[in-house]
Amino acid sequence: MKTYSIDFRQKIMDVYHNEPLSQRAIANRFCVALSFVQKIIKQYRETQNIAPRTERCGLKLKLNAEQLLIKREID
Repeated sequence: MKTYSIDFRQKIMDVYHNEPLSQRAIANRFCVALSFVQKIIKQYRETQNIAPRTERCGLKLKLNAEQLLIKREID
């Protein structure tokens, strides 16, 4: 799924901060899911950043970095 641009995310946050609308009304206004609006607000509260998160994309590794180094040494 394609991520929403930072400009679009900023518009959502501007409406959230400047207009007395519920999160559901903001989601309806921008034609996005309520969960997306909630996610972006939560992310902003925790990190002060609204950029898409990329660290969670793709498959998760079963081995951590230390375990991968050990495996490379054995092979």
